[in-house]
Amino acid sequence: MADGDHATEPMPEDAAARVDRDLIARAYKKLVNKEDLTKPERAALKRHEREKEEHLRWQHYKAIPQKHWRKMSGRQTKVLNEQAARYGIPFGGAHINLPNVVRALHDFLAENAYKLARDEDDLMQGAGSPALERYREERAAIAKLDRLQREQQLLPRDEVREALGRVAAILRGAGDSLQRQFGSAAVDALYEALDDAELELDRFFGKRDSGEADGRS
Repeated sequence: MADGDHATEPMPEDAAARVDRDLIARAYKKLVNKEDLTKPERAALKRHEREKEEHLRWQHYKAIPQKHWRKMSGRQTKVLNEQAARYGIPFGGAHINLPNVVRALHDFLAENAYKLARDEDDLMQGAGSPALERYREERAAIAKLDRLQREQQLLPRDEVREALGRVAAILRGAGDSLQRQFGSAAVDALYEALDDAELELDRFFGKRDSGEADGRS
């Protein structure tokens, strides 16, 4: 399996997926019968639609037509094939696998980081002011983060959010058992706590994502 394909490879069904499958089936049945959905059913249906959209998006990423790539890059096929061969970045051929291109591009940048900085960044040369030293420290920190991610010591935040969402789905699935044993008050308390947890995650990750976007603008 290629590294760029890991995001789309089907995973074995776990407890969270089984819970969601049952909730989604009930939700669709209720929609057909024009019945109200419970909170867990609405949440599961929303996750299902989001995951379906994500799956289709990755399928498109992996099969970009060459004519679209030519239009986006502003380069002719001959030039693209020459660049692909010279730099080892796979954007030649009839279809472009974008995840593979992105991985190859960032591997190329990481492997040539020192040369690129030395040749193109005058601020990396010689002695400088405290501000220049801070700039160089930031460059070193970015290089370290890139290395850690390539060594799989860092996890992308979207994968962390997905894992936490699956944990929440498992807990929501336990709501039926709680209701049978302790009544509706117990399950309502559980769902309320999970809703609060999801809001807190959205605030945390949303704030971090917004901060990164501001930093890039």
